[in-house]
Parts: sequence; structure tokens; C-alpha cells
Amino acid sequence: MIFGTDGVRDLGGKGLLAAESVDRIGTALVQHLHRQGVTSAKVLIGRDTRVSGPEIEKLLTRALHRGGVETIHAGVLPTPAISVLVADGHADLGLMISASHNPPEFNGIKILDHQGEKLSRSAEVSISADYVNAEALEGDFPNYSEDDIWVERYLDKLLGSFPDEKFLNGFKVVLDTARGAACHLGPELFRRVGAEVFVLNGEPDGANINVGCGSLHPKVLAEEVLRTGADLGVAFDGDADRALFCDHTGASLDGDDVIALWALNLQSKGLLSQSVVALTVMSNMGVEKFLGSHDIRVIRTPVGDREVAAALRETGGVLGGETSGHIIYRSAAATGDGLRTGLSVCQCVVESAEPLAQFTGQFSRFPLEQRTVRIENRPDIETLEILQRTLEEARVALGDEGRFVVRFSGTEPLLRILVEASSSDIAQHWVEEILHAARREETLGSITLVV
Repeated sequence: MIFGTDGVRDLGGKGLLAAESVDRIGTALVQHLHRQGVTSAKVLIGRDTRVSGPEIEKLLTRALHRGGVETIHAGVLPTPAISVLVADGHADLGLMISASHNPPEFNGIKILDHQGEKLSRSAEVSISADYVNAEALEGDFPNYSEDDIWVERYLDKLLGSFPDEKFLNGFKVVLDTARGAACHLGPELFRRVGAEVFVLNGEPDGANINVGCGSLHPKVLAEEVLRTGADLGVAFDGDADRALFCDHTGASLDGDDVIALWALNLQSKGLLSQSVVALTVMSNMGVEKFLGSHDIRVIRTPVGDREVAAALRETGGVLGGETSGHIIYRSAAATGDGLRTGLSVCQCVVESAEPLAQFTGQFSRFPLEQRTVRIENRPDIETLEILQRTLEEARVALGDEGRFVVRFSGTEPLLRILVEASSSDIAQHWVEEILHAARREETLGSITLVV
């Protein structure tokens, strides 16, 4: 299986993203399109600003053309833009070359189906099998050019979702575009709806994308909001499918805060279909209890926006997301969109006639402890007997007043441990117990941790 939580990911030019491997991925994608019965296929390709992006695009394009597939090149564009444009019928498949929030040395290939959604697991299994059997081939690189029309089409589609074209007149906002895909689009979008915009890390710089900036570094955003006296700040990640916020006091809001704010706004307008939201296992228990007190049911999903999207499809819900700020509003788009989330939160604030700070801390969070450990291998967690015994002990001890999540990252070589409980002491106790169990597994050779 070549896919992780969100597409294919590796160091740029290495491993799965080495030249011969990318060529084989392109060949496997041609076979996937043939399996779908698509004739005269078109593939729309975008990328973030990473240095390795253009070379990956060239390699994919050569393989696709060799298989008779036409390619459309959108240049630097957010992942959600590719999703929206494919869903509008401009292509049969979308490819986004990005490693999202990961450091600049990483890159990836995200694949979106004809509806603009992440591929199903079964499709990923089939493509992975085709990849294994594919041969890397040499050949000349085809000529192609990028077209700015796709930027405008995406902006028009996005702005068409908001009723008042100047609804942020008099609003001051700071945008941290993380030196990535939102560098030009983000400020342009917010200015078109009337906002006064202050930009942080707004120059495209693939060598430093996400470094000390963007959604992983909210303190930078908060400092600029305080300096400029802005109403709020929005921080994106490298491909702009995430958005995190801070209010005018510099206090941070994560995806749980956004879901709570947005869900109540939709509920008040009768737009929260099924009175349900989808949250991953990483969301705090506090937001679940808060939404429950407002008669909004929470569905828990595994980590990943694809899992959130699947839960919304199955229940008829329209809103869901991750603590990281990856929020899906299915009434408007199939995948998470940081720019849409940014505008929607601003719209909620304007409609409430209250500052964003009014919604900061509107629910009490359960104390949470986390540990992240680098790993060299990732066995099936279910087979780790010592760890499983400890997890069962934790499950019994925490009962309904706590929970834990222990998982391997789908995008990085990491073991992640999260424990929530009614007190910090209890949470810390169990996170240390679980970490100790993992280290005991290491002494048996079941897992290799990098200390």
C-alpha cells in the first residue's frame, strides 16, 4: 500500500517520490482511469510552492501523456481548489502535489476523484497493486503550460457561496499564508469581500513553506493581530486546506472551537442538516458535551478528512472536521477548504454582531496530555500485547470521564498518544503508562522507537 492518511507522501525526490516511483504512480493512475471506463480522460494538476513540486509534476505528466491522458495545469493552487474544479466537471481526476502541513523537505500526491473527493480505500488498494506491477519508463517530457483561468474560476465559485459580496467591509484581518498555496489567493479573496488585510509569510517560498509560520505556529499570528489591532487572524497550512484562528486579544481557536461556532450559527438558520456534526477521535470531549447540550449529535470518526466526509455522507450531515482546522462544509464542497473556513468564521462573527473573542472558550475542555514518539517501524497496534493490556486498563479506569487515542501517524513516522481525563493528573498518569508500555514492547523487538 503506497497511500497514507492523505495520499502518497515521502521526502521530495526520495522513496515513493523518487523519479522512477513517480513514473510508476502515473502509470497506475492511467490504469485506474481505464478501470473507471473513462475515455479521453483529463487530469487537473495543481501544486503548492515546494521546491520538489515542479519535477514531480513533470514526471506525472509524462506518464499520463504516455497513457493517452490529457493534463490540465493549474499551477500553484490550494488543494480544495482542485477538488472544487474537478467536481464542476473540468476533469475526470484531480492531482495535488503537496505535503500539506509537513516540513518543506516532504512532498506528496493527493488524488481526488471525479466528484472532487478523496479516493476510496478500495481504489487506493487497486492503484497500489498497479503501482507494484508497473515498470518505470524513460522518454521525453511533454510541453505544457499553466493557465491562470483556474484561479479565477475557483475564486468565483467560492465567492458565489456568500450572499453579500462586501460583507467584510470595515473588518481588519491578518492572514498567515505559510509561504504556500494561499499566498496570493488568500489576500485577494479577503480583499474582494471588503476586508482590510495584513499578510504574514505571504511570499511563495517552497524552501521554507510551513517553517515557523502558518497553522502550526499560531503564536506568530497572535503577535501580528495584536500589533495591527485586527479583528481576528487566520493561519493556513501549505496547501490551504486548514485554517486556525486567533481573536483580537491574541487567544487561539482550533478546529473544535470553529465547529462549535459554525454549528450553532447553522443551527440558528435551520441549515444544520440532521442536527449532527462529525468529529475525529482527536477532538476534545468538551466540544462533544457542549454540542450535545445544544441538541447536536456528534459522530466520532478515525483521523482523516476522508473519514469525516464519509460520516457526513452516511448521515446526511453537512459539517465536520478536525482539531487541526481541516473543516468540511458539504453543502458547498466535498473536501476541507481553509479559505472557505476563514470566510465562514468571519461571516459567523459579522452575523452575531459580537467579536470572535465572545466565542473563545465557550466550552470547557477536558484536560489533555499528548506524547509523540518517532518510530522506525509500524506494526499492527492490535498485535502489541503489552500495549493492548495497558490500553484495556486505561479504558476501564477512565470509564465515561476520559478517553485515549493511540495511533501511528498516517503521514509521518510517528507514534501518537493522547489521553483526556477529568483531571490533568489522571491524564498525565495514563499517557506515561501507555508510553512505558510502548517502550516495554521495544525491549521485545515488537516496535522500534527513536528516542
